[in-house]
Amino acid sequence: MNDAPTAATASPPASIGQLGRYRLTKSLGAGGMAEAFKATYSGPGGFERTVVVKRILPANGNDPEFLRMFTAEAKILGMLHHPNVVQAYDFGESDGALFLVLEYVDGPSLGRLLKGLRHAKRPLPLAIAAHFSHEVCRALDYVHGLRTSDGEPMNVIHRDVTPSNIVLTSAGSLKLLDFGIAKYESSEAQTQHQTVKGKPAYLAPEIIEGYPFDGRADVFSLGVVLYEALTLAPLFAADTDLATLHKVLEMPIAPPSWSRPEVPVELDTIVMKALERDPARRYATAAQMGRALEEFVVASRLHVQEVVDFLRAAEPLIAQPKPRSPIAAPGVVSATVGSMPTAPEAEDTKLDLGLRIRMSPLGRFLFGPTDK
Repeated sequence: MNDAPTAATASPPASIGQLGRYRLTKSLGAGGMAEAFKATYSGPGGFERTVVVKRILPANGNDPEFLRMFTAEAKILGMLHHPNVVQAYDFGESDGALFLVLEYVDGPSLGRLLKGLRHAKRPLPLAIAAHFSHEVCRALDYVHGLRTSDGEPMNVIHRDVTPSNIVLTSAGSLKLLDFGIAKYESSEAQTQHQTVKGKPAYLAPEIIEGYPFDGRADVFSLGVVLYEALTLAPLFAADTDLATLHKVLEMPIAPPSWSRPEVPVELDTIVMKALERDPARRYATAAQMGRALEEFVVASRLHVQEVVDFLRAAEPLIAQPKPRSPIAAPGVVSATVGSMPTAPEAEDTKLDLGLRIRMSPLGRFLFGPTDK
C-alpha cells in the first residue's frame, strides 16, 4: 500500500505484555493446557521476528502431567526441522511459567477453512485437497523417520492429525503443529497405558481398542481429514464421544464420491485405503500414501499459484473471532487468516481404562453398540 509507514517511521505493534525477551502483541487464545500470543523479538541492527509464544496456563503450572506434556512437546519440536512442520525457536521459563516459542504461520487452520467453505456451500477443489494431504504426508514421513543422534529410530507418532492442527500458509503450503500428545520411543508417554488422549473422530481403531500402534495410526487420521476435505462433512460425527468412537470402529464407510460425485476413483481409492480399519491393509507408510496423492496432483496439473489464489478468495468466508482479553481463559479459539491456531476446534478426550475396556471387542460384545 502506498500510504504504509516507512521503516524509519513505523511504530512497533502495541504491547500487551512482556515474556522474557518477547514482546506480546496479540492474544491468540487458549486451550486446556496453554495460552498463546503473537509476539515479536527484536535484535541488533533493526532485526525483528514475529513468533508465537505458547505459555502454560497458571492453573496448570503445578500439575506434573501438564508440565510433562508441555516439556515433551518442546523436546520433540526442538528436534524437528522440516518445511511442513512448525518450527520451535526457544523454550524457557519466566516468572515461574514455562513457555515455548514457535514459528508464526500466516494462514488459517485447515479446519477453519473447511468450516468457512461448508457454511458457504463452496467445495474445496479436488486437486487442492489432494495437495494439502500430500504435504501432510511429507511432514508425517519425516516425523515417523526421526532418529536420535546415535541413529536409533525414535518411532515418533503424532496421534493428533486433525484439520485444526494443519495450518495453511499464504504461499500455498502448510505446517503440521501441536505435538503435545505425540508418542515417541523412551518418552514418558510410553508408560501410560491406561489413558490415551486424542480427538475421538480422528483416532485410529487400534488406538481406541488399546492395541499396539505405529505410524499407520497417523495415516488413518489423515484419511479422515482428507475425507472431510473432499466432502466438507465430518466422517464420524456423533453427539457423544462414546458414540463417535463406536462409529470409528464399526460404521460402514462409503467412498467420498457417494457424497460428492465428481470425486474420481483415484481419490476414492486413496481415501478408502487410508481408512482401512486393519492397519495391515492400510498404506504401510505416509510416504506410500504421499506418492499416490502426488500422482493425482501432478496429473491434475495443479500450480501452486492456484492454491494461493484460492486461499485469498476464501478469506471472506472465514469468520473473524470475537475479541479476547490479553490473558485468555481456558477454552477453544479457532484461527482465521493471519492468525496461527493455538487450540483445536474440538477438544481432546481422554480414554481412561474403563472406556478402553468398554471400547474393546469384548466390551462391545458384552455391552452392545452405542450409536446415539
